[in-house]
Amino acid sequence: MLKIPDAQTLMQDARAMQTEAEALLSGGDWRNAAEKGWLAATAATAALVWSVTGSHCQTETDINAGLNDLLYQRRGEYDELSKRYSLFTQNLLCDGFYDGFYYNDDIPDLIRGVANYIALAEQLAGNDA
Repeated sequence: MLKIPDAQTLMQDARAMQTEAEALLSGGDWRNAAEKGWLAATAATAALVWSVTGSHCQTETDINAGLNDLLYQRRGEYDELSKRYSLFTQNLLCDGFYDGFYYNDDIPDLIRGVANYIALAEQLAGNDA
């Protein structure tokens, strides 16, 4: 359980977006699935930062700053989370959505991998709650 109720709602939204991303992927809409997957990872990251630090992230800059603060202050599993978030941003948002490289075989695996990312964010939020 996350310690801030609104962060919990944001994490639930991340899970809903992940479910939608997988449905889009199943329907062959890789481009929109990639964007929705990235949005799910972003919401999960914002919820984690909000839960652990109490800082509500309003922008992508806030999310990255909050994740970097967690990374530098605590290390450990935040290293993996930070690497994966960067991977999602580059591959799902930039390559998959904006550049349309949705034919890349890695995109479906990355979209599905967001579910594990969300679970890790929930676990870390629970550990620090």
